[in-house]
Amino acid sequence: MIAANDNYALPVRPRPIDREATLGFLMRVARANGYETLRQLGNTFRNFEGLCQALGLSAEERQALFGPHPSFWGASEFSNGLTATDFNHCQMRWCPLCLRESLHLRGPWLLKISCVCNRHLIRLHERCPSCGSAQRLERVNLEQCACGAWLADTRDADSVDEPLISVSRSVEAAIDGKSALAGFPAMSLPKWIRLIGYLGQFSKTFQPTKPGKIANMHQLDTASALMQQVGRLLDSWPENFHALLTTMHRQTASQSSIRRTFGPLYRTLYTDLSGECFQFLRDEFERYLLKHWSGVVNKRHKAFKPETVARHPRVTLKQAAKKAGVAPSTVRNFVRAEVIAGNQIELPSGRKLRSIDEQSLTQIAILAKGCATLGEAAKQLALPERRVRELISAGILKPLVSRQLGNAATWLIPRQQVQGLFFAGTEASHLPPAISVGYILKHWHLRDGEFKTLVQAILEHQLEPLGEPTEPVPLGDIKLDEQQTRQWLVEKRYEGGASISVDATAQRLGLKQQVVYDLVKLGLLATIKDDLPGRRVTQASIDDFQTSYISLAEYAKTMNQAPRWLLQTLSVRPVSGPMIDGGRQYFFRRSDLCVLKEAQVEDNNLL
Repeated sequence: MIAANDNYALPVRPRPIDREATLGFLMRVARANGYETLRQLGNTFRNFEGLCQALGLSAEERQALFGPHPSFWGASEFSNGLTATDFNHCQMRWCPLCLRESLHLRGPWLLKISCVCNRHLIRLHERCPSCGSAQRLERVNLEQCACGAWLADTRDADSVDEPLISVSRSVEAAIDGKSALAGFPAMSLPKWIRLIGYLGQFSKTFQPTKPGKIANMHQLDTASALMQQVGRLLDSWPENFHALLTTMHRQTASQSSIRRTFGPLYRTLYTDLSGECFQFLRDEFERYLLKHWSGVVNKRHKAFKPETVARHPRVTLKQAAKKAGVAPSTVRNFVRAEVIAGNQIELPSGRKLRSIDEQSLTQIAILAKGCATLGEAAKQLALPERRVRELISAGILKPLVSRQLGNAATWLIPRQQVQGLFFAGTEASHLPPAISVGYILKHWHLRDGEFKTLVQAILEHQLEPLGEPTEPVPLGDIKLDEQQTRQWLVEKRYEGGASISVDATAQRLGLKQQVVYDLVKLGLLATIKDDLPGRRVTQASIDDFQTSYISLAEYAKTMNQAPRWLLQTLSVRPVSGPMIDGGRQYFFRRSDLCVLKEAQVEDNNLL
């Protein structure tokens, strides 16, 4: 063993190749001079400077070397901002095709993030193609594994995709201070290493909880995974980056905080990668928020650019109300009723924060101006508020905001619908006795649902308002034909199963009032007593009477005979009439007449 001596002259003095790995150059020196390991070379020279002097290396030749020297000579010095932790110190990587061309170790291969040969576009090797053993950097033979296999064997050479190649070439270009990735800011080699080390940990399927120092970076698979992911994210920029943000966005149930939603990535972008050269990442992150973050971005987000805060389209309900010139409660009611699309998040304190898109402000102002409250609608229609509520319940008025929709404290009814309940009169030469809708509501004691039916009859022109055709009048003030309206109401009540007076029954049966009163008195037409004055007749009672009895006049008409002659020839006795009980008309039981008719048919058959 040669004693450590800086003045020792090596018999063979190889020359460095441009960008050759320092460790690789030392391997060639050691092997050329008969050393079996780099440690033996280190025992000969006290330091790296002594070796360089013994080799007679010029300053230019020393600058051609890349990477650290062995650690047994102490810490290496780097002039390009790199540190010893950026390099592999124990495990060798190589391109078999490059070794075939020139048997020396390329400097970029020593970088922990290096995983691709940019010349041959294949994945670097780190294990023997025959025995699978990792090749350690303390060796001096670059040609063969300890098992005898040739390291330039290309049997397991794997090609790589374009995004990974683009990033790998950018990293290698950064060694010379160049930028090879179009559309992105120039970054130094240490910045590229930092970008890959942090951003490469994030993918759609995995996001680290504490991104930072990565274990096993000296292993090729780890470096390949990081480089591959960064290549994907930077490829088709910024679509793939936005896709990652979308995945993280959807994975979080609560959207009350941007920091909590994007968690470690937020810290990576604004703390770990806070350098100016990484601003393009933050710019795209903030552009994503402008389009997809449904919460509020305000001055509390101090890390964001001022223009991001100013341009974010989401505003709080209070801000929206101020900008639209309406009350905050109006905006809140629009959101509750889902008239305006809004978003609600619950803060950790339990307080709820609602926001809307700024594009809705114009719509809010238009809606608020075009709506009337319940009180305003009642005043415009000349109706009590409870009658307006009936119109809402019946669907005649459809408020944008109401107690039924969103439990709002205020009713907001479109003024256009209110105007739809203003009516112009019908032109007539003679106006009959008229009555207003307001008077009907106050004095006619309408039953449940009858006001709704009355308004529908007016809307369907069953009842026509009276007055000037050029002056629309609110619903409560319009005039209706009193007699026609009363008759309409009677008919509606009768159709609904309500009782009617004896006078109305006479009109329905086509009989004189005195005749019907006689029928009631004789018990032929049943009546009831209800909450209305006088005797009342039901539909069932009228049906029963018409089924059981028939007047002489009606029967004579069906038989096409004179009533007097028929009365004299019939063998059936009337149940009521002038000669029976003093009634004004004769009435027969229909069953008696049917029996008589059947007997006459039998007699005719016998003849």
